Amino acid sequence: MSSQVYNYQKRQCLPISFLVNSFFFFFFFFFFFFFQFFGEVRDMTHTSYLTFGKALNFGAGAVRRSLNFQLNFPHKFFIRRIRMENSNHNCSLRGGKEDSRGALVVLEGLDRCGKTTQSTRLVANLERLGHSAELWRFPDRTTSVGQMISSYLSNKSQLDDHTIHLLFSANRWEKRSLMESKLKSGITLVVDRYSYSGVAFSSAKGLDIEWCKAPEIGLLAPDLVVYLDIPPEKAAERGGYGGERYEQLEFQKKVGQNYQVLRGPTWKIIDACSPMEDIEEQLQNMALDCVKTCQEGKPLSCRWSC
Repeated sequence: MSSQVYNYQKRQCLPISFLVNSFFFFFFFFFFFFFQFFGEVRDMTHTSYLTFGKALNFGAGAVRRSLNFQLNFPHKFFIRRIRMENSNHNCSLRGGKEDSRGALVVLEGLDRCGKTTQSTRLVANLERLGHSAELWRFPDRTTSVGQMISSYLSNKSQLDDHTIHLLFSANRWEKRSLMESKLKSGITLVVDRYSYSGVAFSSAKGLDIEWCKAPEIGLLAPDLVVYLDIPPEKAAERGGYGGERYEQLEFQKKVGQNYQVLRGPTWKIIDACSPMEDIEEQLQNMALDCVKTCQEGKPLSCRWSC
C-alpha cells in the first residue's frame, strides 16, 4: 500500500517539475532573444550564459541545449557585428549614416622614405585648414612595451622574432581604445607606421605572413593608407640610414616585396623621390578627401576582421 502511494505521489510531481522547468526555459529564451535583437547586452560569453542558466535552476541539460541553440542560431537574425576573440571591442558593420568622426590616415613605406617629415607636415596643414588632427607614431616608445621595442631596434637587446612581433602588436593594442575615442570625438589621426609595417617587417624575417596578421585582427582599419614608394637603394643613400636594426639594404628589399602583397583598396601610392613640396601637396589632397568622407558618417571598421 505504501509503495503504491509513493508511486502515485511521484507520478503527481512529474507534471509540476516539468512545468517549472519549462517556465524557466522559456523565460531564459525570452531574455536571450531580447538581448540579441535589441543589443542591450553585448559579448556575453559562454560562461555568462551558463551562470545565468544555473541561477534559474532548470538543470545542466537545458543549459547545454540552450548553448548549442545559441551557437547554431542563424547569424542573419543577429545584429551584424564582428566578435573578436582576442578583445572586447566591437566594430559595427551596420548600415546607415553614423556620426561625424575623424579620419584614420596611415603613412607606410621603407625606412628613410620620408614618412616622419610628411606626416608632421600633414598634421600642420590640416590644423591650418581648421581640422583637429594629431600625429601618432608606432612603435610608441613612451610605453613600457615600447621601451622594450626601442631597446631591441637599437641593438641593445636580443629577442626571438615571434616575441618581438607580438610586442609590436601589443604596442598598437595598448593604444586602440584611445585611438577609437579620439576618432569618435572628431580628431583626425595621422599615423606614422601601423599594422602593415609590423607584418611586412616580420614576414621579411621568414615568419608566415598569415601568422603575422593574426594578432592585428581587431585593430582599427585605416580610412586611408598612403605608401611612400622609394627604391631601397635610394632610401639607403639618405642621411641616418643604418642606425637601427632593420636598416639593411637586402632586408629592406624583402620588406618592399611584402608591402606589395599587403596593398589594399584604401591604399594610395606617392613617389617618394618627387620634390618634397609635391609629395606634401598630394598627401594633403588625399587626406582632405578622406576627412570629408569620415565627417559625412563613414563607420569605423576593423583590420583583417572580415
